[in-house]
Amino acid sequence: MKIQVKIYDQVLKRVNKDIRNQLKQAVHDCADDLVRTSSETAPHDKGILEKSYAKEVIAASNQVTAKVDYSVKEGGFNYALAMHETNYRLGPGSLAKPGGYGMSGKHYPVGNQFLTRPLEGEAQTYEDHIERELHKALKGA
Repeated sequence: MKIQVKIYDQVLKRVNKDIRNQLKQAVHDCADDLVRTSSETAPHDKGILEKSYAKEVIAASNQVTAKVDYSVKEGGFNYALAMHETNYRLGPGSLAKPGGYGMSGKHYPVGNQFLTRPLEGEAQTYEDHIERELHKALKGA
């Protein structure tokens, strides 16, 4: 007994496109969560730092990458970098902020490392989310 299956190139391209779109959306979900959580975790003085993020999701031929960046420059001084990397006492505005909660439900208090703490703390949750969404896409393909 012999069974022959032909899958036309157009069908494969469509399935591939649907899976790539689902992957891109899942990465967007994670990047959006990281932006929200890190913004809620960033120190607060005038509110400029929390709003200074840039988010970009790039879909290349074999990968999808997200980039989140904070930038507040005053002259030659990079305020965002200083607030992320150095130790300092929180001011009244920062102390009044509740901090952020990630996709996993973990809490991140306001302070330095406001971008990397949520990224590292949510990494497994982000990976699980992307995997679940890809699994859904493959089941529907």
